[in-house]
Amino acid sequence: MAASKDKSFLIQRGTTYLVNVKVPAHLREIIGKAHLRQTTGTDSLARANLIKHGIIHALKQQIEEAERVHGGKTKRAVGSRIREAMQWRLDLQQAQDYDRDNPEAEAWDITTSLLAERAEEIEEAEGLTRAKEFHAIAIGKANPISAHVDQWIAERPMKPRQQTDYRRAVAKFTAWLAAGKHPEAIERITKRIAGQYVSEAFSNAGVHPRTANKDISCIASLWKWAERKGIAKENVWSGQSLPKPKAGRKEEPRPFTNEEIKTLFNGKVVAVGRRKPALVQPSPMLRDFMTIAALSGMRVEEIAKLTVEDVTNGYFDIHTAKTKAGIRQVPIHPALSEIVTRRTDKRKPKDTLWPELPEPKPGSPIEKSQKVVKEFVTYRRQVGVDDREEGARQSKVTFHSWRRTFVTKAEQAGQQPHLIEVVVGHKRPGMALGVYSGGPLMEQLRTVVESVSLPSGVSLPTINQNSHSGSVLAPSTS
Repeated sequence: MAASKDKSFLIQRGTTYLVNVKVPAHLREIIGKAHLRQTTGTDSLARANLIKHGIIHALKQQIEEAERVHGGKTKRAVGSRIREAMQWRLDLQQAQDYDRDNPEAEAWDITTSLLAERAEEIEEAEGLTRAKEFHAIAIGKANPISAHVDQWIAERPMKPRQQTDYRRAVAKFTAWLAAGKHPEAIERITKRIAGQYVSEAFSNAGVHPRTANKDISCIASLWKWAERKGIAKENVWSGQSLPKPKAGRKEEPRPFTNEEIKTLFNGKVVAVGRRKPALVQPSPMLRDFMTIAALSGMRVEEIAKLTVEDVTNGYFDIHTAKTKAGIRQVPIHPALSEIVTRRTDKRKPKDTLWPELPEPKPGSPIEKSQKVVKEFVTYRRQVGVDDREEGARQSKVTFHSWRRTFVTKAEQAGQQPHLIEVVVGHKRPGMALGVYSGGPLMEQLRTVVESVSLPSGVSLPTINQNSHSGSVLAPSTS
């Protein structure tokens, strides 16, 4: 293969080539990604091949550093030692139970003697600190963090994806403890150790405060749980969060402009690589998703979970949501008639509206809408709809901007804020509306939804009234 045609370690996003390096499976939980990627800043494959080698080297150094600090023999040895100590704890409990039933037996004395001998072996091999921690865990005077994670997660209702984030945050912290030879028992983590972790893992490493605070919040949640259980005496993570950067108005996420909406729906003529300029448009599925999001204010995952029976009474029936307020009914905008009818026609009530999307396995952290979000990111970049400040974590326009756009247009149409909040699933403020009110009428919500429209220049398909027996927009009279 000619060097100029070589695409090893390269992927294309929009018109630009990125270097892509795979992260080893055992380090993905620590690094937080399956791949490390960095742009070459060029749409030329030949130029990208000249640039990529230095980037590959830099990305591989990151992986090697993670392996050295987090994924090496020290972490595995410490993890193994904790599991061994927990097994000794079980053995001691069983010995105690046996002695209780057999007064003449000496199982407890024999087991504690053997444990002391094992602690001496560890002291010779790994030092006094490790030996003391091992012994404290074995006799139940210290509780290793890893031994409580499953129970903590089980008692905290979360989506699989949130569970993955929480486990990853704790795994990164315990890996740091192992690398620095700090104690790994909850009771022995002091505010000083917690503060040192925040400084070394986040502040000194240049991690964005929002990302750092997400991890710190996850670990603090474990400590709050441990405090309630009587395992931890105090939450050493209190006050450890990094100060949030003061974001100017220009840095805030925003809704789409009318021109951006037109571009996203109508497409744009662009040149990809060395190909001749061609019209790039959204796929039929992505176009349907964008239309529903723009004219309902629904979240992308709420749309992805829709089934036929969820749209047969003139409204979208949302059964599961992030909050209690998110469980709601959203009137179907008349402009969505063709989409909804097409996607429900001749299908069973339990059938999904989106057969193109794979169903995540039970317990999977992957959400059903993930494919849509990824496709949207690629598409909007291809057509030039992007707004990213230098050094920013992400663009100010994302799929969630459709939700911001809906709220903005409803407000600009003069709709009452408390009714908009019901439509989009936000908690209503105040005692009167938030507690005492039984909620607005569906016709009030329909007025809010129908006040929103796409800008002129965006054409949507209309339903052929002769090809279907009825409209999905009309509430059932049966």
